[in-house]
Amino acid sequence: SLKRMAEDSSLTPAEDALKKAKKEVAALQDENAKLRTKLKEQADELAKLHMARLEDPAKAQWRAERKLMPNRIILVRHGESEGNADHTLYRTKADNLIELTEKGSSQAAEAGKRIKSLIGDETVDMYVSPFQRTLQTARMARSAGWDHQVRHVHIDSRIREQEFGNLQGDDFKTFRQEQVGVGRFWYRFPTGESGADVFDRTMSWWESRICSHNVNDQESVDTVIVFTHGLTMRFILMQLFRWSPNTFQTVWNANNCDIYVLKKNLSESPALSSHRYPYKLDPDEGDMPKSTANIVVEMASGEKKNIKLENYLSIPQPRTRQVDIAKKMLQEQHG
Repeated sequence: SLKRMAEDSSLTPAEDALKKAKKEVAALQDENAKLRTKLKEQADELAKLHMARLEDPAKAQWRAERKLMPNRIILVRHGESEGNADHTLYRTKADNLIELTEKGSSQAAEAGKRIKSLIGDETVDMYVSPFQRTLQTARMARSAGWDHQVRHVHIDSRIREQEFGNLQGDDFKTFRQEQVGVGRFWYRFPTGESGADVFDRTMSWWESRICSHNVNDQESVDTVIVFTHGLTMRFILMQLFRWSPNTFQTVWNANNCDIYVLKKNLSESPALSSHRYPYKLDPDEGDMPKSTANIVVEMASGEKKNIKLENYLSIPQPRTRQVDIAKKMLQEQHG
């Protein structure tokens, strides 16, 4: 320090002024650097706020409604109907008037017990197809100890059975054969609907009723129960899980009074998920859809064989590209 003082004392007034000026410039430069850093941080925050304000209002609403959707959706196929027991009945009785058999009523009562074990004391809402067999199934099921827990019942024609047209004649067998060739999704029955028609109205029901179910209600419900038909259940899953028409074709119809339980899962980002909506099938609480794909396999000899691949839905999407997984499954199933 003594040496530094000696050096300072030896400086001329001009040199001393220059040294002080350099120190002031360095201090200003340091302050400017800190200020620039702070301004950049503030600009970044303002940019984030600006982008948030510019977010598409429809997209923001969709995100909010996604969180409000019911935690559980239970899909129930009706019990055995008169038409299931006697396929010729459609010639003499309107499809919407076909009722449950005695066996179907028993199945509905058992389904009601299963539902009670899932919902406990929860308040629930119901959606029901307007056909007699679904109305009767819903009535029998809710009499299994949870009738008082039902808040609202919505009868919605969009989740009714496919309209097969006028079935009084003998042509229905021919139509069914044509349907096999064209495909269940695309074939339209004369004076009736195609599978694609049913898919469209099912999607309309889901987007207008389920997606906004708890939005306008003063009190939300955790569980919604849907009493409908096997084909409608498959189309609900098709639009949820983005099945192609070919994948849909592999899925079996649900058995009478089978129950599919959809549980909400918000852990996956909508942008990363392969599903449109935050639901997954719960194999512990409900039944699982079966699927069988008919595929053509070329053997080492060059011979081509038609082989059934069971449990096709277990293959990750996109399924047609998972060749190694399909090969392994074929080896396990057919040796």
